[in-house]
Amino acid sequence: MKKKKSIIIAVIAIIAIAVVLSFCSRNQSVAPMVRVKEAETGDIQSWLSTNAMIESSDVKNYYGASGLKVKKVYVEVGDTVKKGDIILEYDLTDLIAAVEQAEIQYENALLNRAELISQKKQIEEDMADLEAEILRLDGSSDPQDLATLQALIQKRDALKTVSDEQIKLMDNSVALAKIGLDSARARLDEVRDGLVADMDGTVTALNAEEGAPVMTQPVAVIQDMTRLKGVIQLGKYDAAKIQLGQRAVLEYSDKTYEGKISFISPAATRSMAAGMTGQETSLMAEIEIVNPDAALKIGFDVDADILVGEVRNVLKIPVECIKYDKAYNTSVFVVENGTAKLTPVRLGLQSESEIEVVEGLKQGDKVILNPSMDLKDGMAVVVEGAEQ
Repeated sequence: MKKKKSIIIAVIAIIAIAVVLSFCSRNQSVAPMVRVKEAETGDIQSWLSTNAMIESSDVKNYYGASGLKVKKVYVEVGDTVKKGDIILEYDLTDLIAAVEQAEIQYENALLNRAELISQKKQIEEDMADLEAEILRLDGSSDPQDLATLQALIQKRDALKTVSDEQIKLMDNSVALAKIGLDSARARLDEVRDGLVADMDGTVTALNAEEGAPVMTQPVAVIQDMTRLKGVIQLGKYDAAKIQLGQRAVLEYSDKTYEGKISFISPAATRSMAAGMTGQETSLMAEIEIVNPDAALKIGFDVDADILVGEVRNVLKIPVECIKYDKAYNTSVFVVENGTAKLTPVRLGLQSESEIEVVEGLKQGDKVILNPSMDLKDGMAVVVEGAEQ
Protein backbone atom coordinates (compact mmCIF):
# COMPACT_ATOMS: atom_id res chain seq x y z
CA MET A 1 0.00 0.00 0.00
CA LYS A 2 2.81 2.39 0.85
CA LYS A 3 4.49 1.53 -2.42
CA LYS A 4 1.34 2.40 -4.36
CA LYS A 5 1.02 5.77 -2.59
CA SER A 6 4.63 6.58 -3.44
CA ILE A 7 4.00 5.88 -7.11
CA ILE A 8 0.93 8.15 -7.10
CA ILE A 9 2.91 10.97 -5.45
CA ALA A 10 5.70 10.61 -7.99
CA VAL A 11 3.23 10.78 -10.90
CA ILE A 12 1.60 13.89 -9.44
CA ALA A 13 5.01 15.54 -9.03
CA ILE A 14 5.95 14.75 -12.63
CA ILE A 15 2.65 16.20 -13.88
CA ALA A 16 3.19 19.35 -11.78
CA ILE A 17 6.68 19.83 -13.14
CA ALA A 18 5.42 19.38 -16.72
CA VAL A 19 2.70 21.96 -16.13
CA VAL A 20 5.19 24.46 -14.73
CA LEU A 21 7.61 23.90 -17.60
CA SER A 22 4.82 24.24 -20.12
CA PHE A 23 3.65 27.47 -18.48
CA CYS A 24 7.19 28.90 -18.48
CA SER A 25 7.68 27.87 -22.09
CA ARG A 26 4.43 29.61 -23.05
CA ASN A 27 5.45 32.76 -21.19
CA GLN A 28 8.83 32.81 -22.88
CA SER A 29 7.32 32.49 -26.36
CA VAL A 30 4.67 35.10 -25.64
CA ALA A 31 6.93 37.64 -23.92
CA PRO A 32 10.34 37.77 -25.64
CA MET A 33 13.19 39.69 -24.12
CA VAL A 34 13.94 43.00 -25.92
CA ARG A 35 16.47 45.81 -25.61
CA VAL A 36 15.22 49.39 -25.73
CA LYS A 37 16.58 52.89 -26.18
CA GLU A 38 14.80 56.05 -25.11
CA ALA A 39 14.12 58.68 -27.78
CA GLU A 40 16.21 61.70 -26.82
CA THR A 41 16.94 65.22 -27.96
CA GLY A 42 20.34 66.02 -29.47
CA ASP A 43 22.33 66.91 -32.56
CA ILE A 44 22.89 64.82 -35.69
CA GLN A 45 25.65 65.17 -38.26
CA SER A 46 25.56 63.31 -41.55
CA TRP A 47 28.95 62.64 -43.14
CA LEU A 48 29.86 61.36 -46.59
CA SER A 49 33.00 59.23 -46.49
CA THR A 50 35.23 58.93 -49.56
CA ASN A 51 38.85 59.14 -50.69
CA ALA A 52 40.67 62.25 -51.87
CA MET A 53 43.79 62.58 -54.02
CA ILE A 54 46.11 65.34 -52.80
CA GLU A 55 47.05 67.88 -55.49
CA SER A 56 48.47 71.38 -55.56
CA SER A 57 46.01 74.22 -56.00
CA ASP A 58 48.58 76.01 -58.16
CA VAL A 59 50.51 73.86 -60.63
CA LYS A 60 52.02 74.71 -64.00
CA ASN A 61 53.56 72.64 -66.76
CA TYR A 62 56.38 74.44 -68.57
CA TYR A 63 56.89 73.52 -72.21
CA GLY A 64 60.17 74.32 -73.95
CA ALA A 65 60.65 76.12 -77.26
CA SER A 66 60.19 73.57 -80.02
CA GLY A 67 63.16 73.02 -82.31
CA LEU A 68 65.78 74.36 -79.91
CA LYS A 69 68.47 72.66 -77.91
CA VAL A 70 69.03 73.07 -74.19
CA LYS A 71 72.26 74.90 -73.42
CA LYS A 72 72.10 74.83 -69.61
CA VAL A 73 69.67 73.58 -66.91
CA TYR A 74 69.58 75.67 -63.74
CA VAL A 75 67.25 73.59 -61.49
CA GLU A 76 66.78 70.07 -60.18
CA VAL A 77 63.75 68.17 -58.94
CA GLY A 78 62.96 69.31 -55.41
CA ASP A 79 64.43 72.79 -55.85
CA THR A 80 62.40 75.74 -54.61
CA VAL A 81 62.12 78.50 -57.20
CA LYS A 82 60.85 82.08 -57.15
CA LYS A 83 58.99 83.94 -59.84
CA GLY A 84 61.58 85.15 -62.37
CA ASP A 85 64.12 82.37 -61.75
CA ILE A 86 65.61 80.75 -64.88
CA ILE A 87 64.69 77.10 -65.35
CA LEU A 88 66.89 76.51 -68.40
CA GLU A 89 68.83 78.38 -71.09
CA TYR A 90 68.53 77.68 -74.82
CA ASP A 91 71.23 77.33 -77.48
CA LEU A 92 70.42 80.40 -79.64
CA THR A 93 72.91 79.77 -82.47
CA ASP A 94 70.29 78.85 -85.06
CA LEU A 95 67.92 81.65 -84.06
CA ILE A 96 70.65 84.29 -84.27
CA ALA A 97 71.57 83.01 -87.75
CA ALA A 98 67.89 83.14 -88.75
CA VAL A 99 67.67 86.79 -87.69
CA GLU A 100 70.80 87.69 -89.64
CA GLN A 101 69.45 85.94 -92.74
CA ALA A 102 66.12 87.74 -92.40
CA GLU A 103 67.92 91.07 -92.07
CA ILE A 104 69.80 90.44 -95.33
CA GLN A 105 66.61 89.45 -97.13
CA TYR A 106 64.86 92.57 -95.93
CA GLU A 107 67.80 94.78 -96.93
CA ASN A 108 67.88 93.16 -100.41
CA ALA A 109 64.17 93.75 -100.82
CA LEU A 110 64.60 97.43 -99.96
CA LEU A 111 67.51 97.77 -102.43
CA ASN A 112 65.53 96.09 -105.21
CA ARG A 113 62.59 98.40 -104.61
CA ALA A 114 64.84 101.47 -104.63
CA GLU A 115 66.47 100.29 -107.87
CA LEU A 116 63.09 99.78 -109.52
CA ILE A 117 61.88 103.21 -108.47
CA SER A 118 65.13 104.75 -109.79
CA GLN A 119 64.62 102.98 -113.11
CA LYS A 120 61.07 104.27 -113.29
CA LYS A 121 62.23 107.83 -112.63
CA GLN A 122 65.03 107.61 -115.24
CA ILE A 123 62.70 106.22 -117.89
CA GLU A 124 60.15 108.94 -117.23
CA GLU A 125 62.89 111.63 -117.54
CA ASP A 126 64.17 110.10 -120.82
CA MET A 127 60.66 110.03 -122.24
CA ALA A 128 60.11 113.66 -121.29
CA ASP A 129 63.33 114.65 -123.08
CA LEU A 130 62.33 112.69 -126.19
CA GLU A 131 58.88 114.23 -126.21
CA ALA A 132 60.38 117.72 -126.02
CA GLU A 133 62.80 117.00 -128.91
CA ILE A 134 60.06 115.41 -131.01
CA LEU A 135 57.87 118.45 -130.40
CA ARG A 136 60.70 120.75 -131.52
CA LEU A 137 61.39 118.87 -134.80
CA ASP A 138 57.73 118.29 -135.59
CA GLY A 139 56.78 120.32 -138.69
CA SER A 140 60.31 120.74 -139.98
CA SER A 141 60.83 120.18 -143.75
CA ASP A 142 64.53 119.60 -143.41
CA PRO A 143 65.28 116.02 -144.54
CA GLN A 144 67.85 115.68 -141.77
CA ASP A 145 65.35 116.82 -139.14
CA LEU A 146 62.76 114.44 -140.52
CA ALA A 147 65.20 111.54 -140.25
CA THR A 148 66.09 112.53 -136.69
CA LEU A 149 62.40 112.92 -135.81
CA GLN A 150 61.62 109.46 -137.09
CA ALA A 151 64.48 107.97 -135.02
CA LEU A 152 63.32 109.80 -131.88
CA ILE A 153 59.78 108.55 -132.31
CA GLN A 154 61.00 104.95 -132.63
CA LYS A 155 63.17 105.38 -129.55
CA ARG A 156 60.26 106.83 -127.55
CA ASP A 157 57.96 104.03 -128.58
CA ALA A 158 60.59 101.44 -127.56
CA LEU A 159 60.85 102.81 -124.05
CA LYS A 160 58.79 100.84 -121.48
CA THR A 161 58.05 102.51 -118.17
CA VAL A 162 57.81 100.65 -114.84
CA SER A 163 54.15 99.92 -114.12
CA ASP A 164 52.32 100.49 -110.85
CA GLU A 165 51.81 96.72 -110.65
CA GLN A 166 55.58 96.18 -110.70
CA ILE A 167 56.00 98.69 -107.89
CA LYS A 168 53.21 96.98 -105.94
CA LEU A 169 54.89 93.58 -106.32
CA MET A 170 58.14 95.04 -105.05
CA ASP A 171 56.31 96.66 -102.10
CA ASN A 172 54.85 93.24 -101.28
CA SER A 173 58.31 91.69 -101.38
CA VAL A 174 59.56 94.32 -98.95
CA ALA A 175 56.56 93.73 -96.66
CA LEU A 176 57.08 89.96 -96.66
CA ALA A 177 60.77 90.39 -95.90
CA LYS A 178 59.86 92.73 -93.03
CA ILE A 179 57.38 90.20 -91.63
CA GLY A 180 60.04 87.50 -91.79
CA LEU A 181 62.53 89.73 -90.01
CA ASP A 182 60.05 90.73 -87.30
CA SER A 183 59.10 87.09 -86.78
CA ALA A 184 62.73 85.99 -86.48
CA ARG A 185 63.49 88.79 -84.02
CA ALA A 186 60.37 88.05 -81.97
CA ARG A 187 61.28 84.35 -81.85
CA LEU A 188 64.76 85.23 -80.61
CA ASP A 189 63.48 87.77 -78.07
CA GLU A 190 60.93 85.23 -76.79
CA VAL A 191 63.58 82.72 -75.77
CA ARG A 192 66.62 84.93 -75.29
CA ASP A 193 66.25 84.90 -71.49
CA GLY A 194 65.57 81.14 -71.40
CA LEU A 195 62.61 79.38 -69.79
CA VAL A 196 61.63 81.49 -66.76
CA ALA A 197 59.38 80.56 -63.83
CA ASP A 198 56.36 82.82 -63.46
CA MET A 199 55.33 81.54 -60.01
CA ASP A 200 56.83 80.54 -56.68
CA GLY A 201 56.92 76.82 -56.03
CA THR A 202 58.83 73.56 -56.07
CA VAL A 203 60.14 71.71 -59.12
CA THR A 204 58.37 68.34 -59.02
CA ALA A 205 59.35 67.07 -62.49
CA LEU A 206 62.15 67.84 -64.94
CA ASN A 207 62.60 66.52 -68.49
CA ALA A 208 65.53 68.52 -69.88
CA GLU A 209 69.12 67.57 -70.62
CA GLU A 210 71.94 69.91 -71.56
CA GLY A 211 72.85 69.60 -75.24
CA ALA A 212 69.67 67.67 -76.11
CA PRO A 213 66.67 68.96 -78.08
CA VAL A 214 63.65 70.19 -76.16
CA MET A 215 61.07 67.44 -75.64
CA THR A 216 57.42 67.69 -76.58
CA GLN A 217 56.35 66.80 -73.01
CA PRO A 218 56.61 69.40 -70.24
CA VAL A 219 60.28 70.10 -69.57
CA ALA A 220 59.45 71.18 -66.01
CA VAL A 221 56.54 71.06 -63.59
CA ILE A 222 56.33 73.57 -60.74
CA GLN A 223 53.81 73.25 -57.93
CA ASP A 224 52.95 75.40 -54.93
CA MET A 225 53.38 73.00 -52.01
CA THR A 226 51.80 75.41 -49.52
CA ARG A 227 48.38 75.46 -51.23
CA LEU A 228 47.00 71.94 -51.41
CA LYS A 229 43.61 70.51 -52.29
CA GLY A 230 41.90 67.15 -52.17
CA VAL A 231 40.29 65.94 -55.38
CA ILE A 232 37.34 63.56 -55.02
CA GLN A 233 35.27 61.58 -57.50
CA LEU A 234 31.57 61.15 -56.69
CA GLY A 235 28.89 58.84 -58.02
CA LYS A 236 25.52 60.27 -59.03
CA TYR A 237 23.88 59.59 -55.66
CA ASP A 238 26.69 61.05 -53.54
CA ALA A 239 27.11 64.01 -55.93
CA ALA A 240 23.56 65.12 -55.13
CA LYS A 241 24.60 65.64 -51.48
CA ILE A 242 27.57 67.92 -52.16
CA GLN A 243 27.43 71.72 -52.04
CA LEU A 244 30.03 74.49 -52.13
CA GLY A 245 31.29 75.54 -48.71
CA GLN A 246 30.52 72.25 -46.94
CA ARG A 247 33.01 71.33 -44.22
CA ALA A 248 35.41 68.48 -44.90
CA VAL A 249 37.84 66.59 -42.70
CA LEU A 250 40.81 64.77 -44.22
CA GLU A 251 42.77 62.12 -42.37
CA TYR A 252 46.24 60.85 -43.17
CA SER A 253 48.24 58.69 -40.80
CA ASP A 254 47.54 60.14 -37.36
CA LYS A 255 46.87 63.69 -38.58
CA THR A 256 43.62 65.50 -39.30
CA TYR A 257 43.23 68.38 -41.78
CA GLU A 258 40.34 70.81 -42.07
CA GLY A 259 38.90 71.76 -45.42
CA LYS A 260 35.84 72.85 -47.35
CA ILE A 261 34.27 72.09 -50.74
CA SER A 262 35.70 74.82 -53.01
CA PHE A 263 34.81 73.56 -56.50
CA ILE A 264 32.27 71.23 -58.09
CA SER A 265 32.72 70.30 -61.74
CA PRO A 266 29.78 71.41 -63.93
CA ALA A 267 29.78 68.09 -65.80
CA ALA A 268 30.39 64.43 -65.01
CA THR A 269 32.97 62.35 -66.87
CA ARG A 270 33.14 58.73 -67.96
CA SER A 271 36.10 56.50 -67.28
CA MET A 272 36.93 52.82 -67.52
CA ALA A 273 35.71 50.99 -64.45
CA ALA A 274 37.95 48.76 -62.37
CA GLY A 275 38.38 45.35 -63.95
CA MET A 276 37.75 46.77 -67.44
CA THR A 277 34.14 45.59 -67.29
CA GLY A 278 32.64 48.86 -68.51
CA GLN A 279 32.54 52.57 -67.96
CA GLU A 280 31.56 54.44 -64.83
CA THR A 281 30.40 58.04 -64.48
CA SER A 282 31.69 60.33 -61.77
CA LEU A 283 31.64 64.00 -60.82
CA MET A 284 34.84 65.70 -59.71
CA ALA A 285 34.92 68.06 -56.75
CA GLU A 286 37.75 69.79 -54.89
CA ILE A 287 38.40 70.29 -51.20
CA GLU A 288 40.44 73.33 -50.20
CA ILE A 289 42.74 72.26 -47.35
CA VAL A 290 42.99 74.94 -44.67
CA ASN A 291 45.95 73.62 -42.67
CA PRO A 292 48.30 71.60 -44.91
CA ASP A 293 51.77 70.68 -43.67
CA ALA A 294 54.90 68.94 -44.90
CA ALA A 295 53.53 65.50 -44.04
CA LEU A 296 50.79 65.81 -46.63
CA LYS A 297 52.35 64.92 -49.98
CA ILE A 298 51.04 65.55 -53.48
CA GLY A 299 49.79 62.30 -54.98
CA PHE A 300 48.75 60.76 -51.65
CA ASP A 301 45.34 59.10 -51.35
CA VAL A 302 43.73 60.13 -48.03
CA ASP A 303 40.44 59.54 -46.22
CA ALA A 304 37.94 62.37 -46.58
CA ASP A 305 34.69 62.95 -44.69
CA ILE A 306 32.29 65.67 -45.86
CA LEU A 307 29.61 67.12 -43.62
CA VAL A 308 26.55 66.91 -45.90
CA GLY A 309 23.91 67.65 -43.25
CA GLU A 310 23.51 68.82 -39.67
CA VAL A 311 20.55 69.40 -37.37
CA ARG A 312 20.53 70.55 -33.75
CA ASN A 313 18.24 69.89 -30.79
CA VAL A 314 16.07 67.32 -32.58
CA LEU A 315 14.44 64.09 -31.43
CA LYS A 316 16.60 61.13 -32.40
CA ILE A 317 16.85 57.36 -32.06
CA PRO A 318 19.35 54.71 -33.17
CA VAL A 319 19.13 53.69 -36.84
CA GLU A 320 18.77 50.04 -35.80
CA CYS A 321 15.31 50.77 -34.38
CA ILE A 322 13.75 51.47 -37.79
CA LYS A 323 11.48 48.89 -39.40
CA TYR A 324 10.58 49.04 -43.13
CA ASP A 325 7.58 47.43 -44.78
CA LYS A 326 7.32 46.37 -48.42
CA ALA A 327 6.31 49.89 -49.45
CA TYR A 328 9.31 51.33 -47.53
CA ASN A 329 7.07 52.92 -44.93
CA THR A 330 8.96 53.45 -41.68
CA SER A 331 7.89 52.52 -38.18
CA VAL A 332 9.27 51.51 -34.78
CA PHE A 333 8.16 49.37 -31.86
CA VAL A 334 7.51 51.39 -28.70
CA VAL A 335 7.20 49.54 -25.38
CA GLU A 336 4.10 50.65 -23.47
CA ASN A 337 3.02 48.80 -20.33
CA GLY A 338 4.94 45.66 -21.30
CA THR A 339 3.55 45.63 -24.83
CA ALA A 340 5.27 46.29 -28.17
CA LYS A 341 3.28 48.93 -30.05
CA LEU A 342 4.06 49.37 -33.77
CA THR A 343 4.27 53.13 -34.32
CA PRO A 344 4.61 54.83 -37.76
CA VAL A 345 7.30 57.54 -37.81
CA ARG A 346 8.41 60.21 -40.24
CA LEU A 347 12.19 60.52 -40.40
CA GLY A 348 14.65 63.28 -41.16
CA LEU A 349 18.45 63.49 -41.31
CA GLN A 350 20.39 60.28 -40.76
CA SER A 351 23.95 59.68 -39.62
CA GLU A 352 25.75 56.33 -39.51
CA SER A 353 24.25 55.46 -36.14
CA GLU A 354 21.33 57.84 -35.45
CA ILE A 355 18.33 59.24 -37.27
CA GLU A 356 16.07 62.23 -36.71
CA VAL A 357 12.39 61.55 -35.89
CA VAL A 358 10.16 64.30 -37.25
CA GLU A 359 6.80 62.76 -36.32
CA GLY A 360 5.53 59.76 -34.37
CA LEU A 361 7.53 59.83 -31.15
CA LYS A 362 8.13 62.01 -28.13
CA GLN A 363 11.11 62.36 -25.88
CA GLY A 364 11.46 59.45 -23.44
CA ASP A 365 9.59 56.87 -25.55
CA LYS A 366 11.23 53.46 -25.17
CA VAL A 367 11.99 52.18 -28.66
CA ILE A 368 12.99 48.56 -29.28
CA LEU A 369 16.45 48.01 -30.75
CA ASN A 370 16.81 45.54 -33.64
CA PRO A 371 13.23 44.23 -33.55
CA SER A 372 12.99 40.62 -34.70
CA MET A 373 10.90 39.48 -37.65
CA ASP A 374 8.67 37.58 -35.24
CA LEU A 375 7.77 40.63 -33.17
CA LYS A 376 4.16 41.71 -33.77
CA ASP A 377 2.11 44.74 -32.85
CA GLY A 378 0.55 44.26 -29.40
CA MET A 379 2.83 41.41 -28.38
CA ALA A 380 3.89 41.27 -24.73
CA VAL A 381 7.61 41.84 -24.22
CA VAL A 382 10.08 41.85 -21.38
CA VAL A 383 12.60 44.71 -21.36
CA GLU A 384 16.13 43.55 -20.79
CA GLY A 385 17.44 44.82 -17.47
CA ALA A 386 14.00 45.82 -16.17
CA GLU A 387 12.96 44.62 -12.72
CA GLN A 388 10.81 41.48 -12.86
